[in-house]
Amino acid sequence: MKKKLFATVTSLVLVVAMLMGLCACGSTWGSIKSAYEKEGYHEVNLSDTIKQVIQQFYKLDEDDIEEPAATLHFMTKAEIGEDDNVAAILVKLALPTSKTAVIFEYKDLASLEKAYKEDLSESEKEKADELWANYQKLDTVNGNCTLLAGDGEIFKGTK
Repeated sequence: MKKKLFATVTSLVLVVAMLMGLCACGSTWGSIKSAYEKEGYHEVNLSDTIKQVIQQFYKLDEDDIEEPAATLHFMTKAEIGEDDNVAAILVKLALPTSKTAVIFEYKDLASLEKAYKEDLSESEKEKADELWANYQKLDTVNGNCTLLAGDGEIFKGTK
């Protein structure tokens, strides 16, 4: 009886440990967003607006638009009004005084890495792996997120 109980408890502990490990492998965006919020930034979500503009421009149905492979996040200290249109928001984000960070979040790094190496020879794959490893070492890269513009010190602090 004690052996069965021990085996069951051990199995449960291993399952919980594996689940925690899987959760830790996720996106780094949450910790990056928190770091910017602690410094007084807030996120401006333009994804839905940009999607609507593209949909209207190309006269597409909701089903015609695929889920994007990446998300562009805007963290800013600029005051954005609820009635501001996309053009007004972009102007406010572009002002030097707005203190805006632009962060590119890849949804799935494994498929991205696979896609860029798909048609490469073995020697090209080795070079690509070296390039990828060097890219991941950059101060502007943290896991699946890349800082395109903005305060690099806050971003670097999340690594």
